[in-house]
Amino acid sequence: MWGEFQNSFTTLTTLWPRASAVAERLWSAGNVRDVQEASGRLQEQECRMMSRGHSVGTAFGPGFCINN
Repeated sequence: MWGEFQNSFTTLTTLWPRASAVAERLWSAGNVRDVQEASGRLQEQECRMMSRGHSVGTAFGPGFCINN
């Protein structure tokens, strides 16, 4: 994460959802390519991080968490 407008808050809120997306791709089998199926798991991970008190942005667009 390089940029002139990055600080500790914006870096962490951007980094962790994107790291989750990378982990999803690395964890899945090579033939798994369904983005819609993965988006549910990424949304679930985002909600899980928020419920644990982490400030996170979104990796793939707007969503909804019951914990909000």
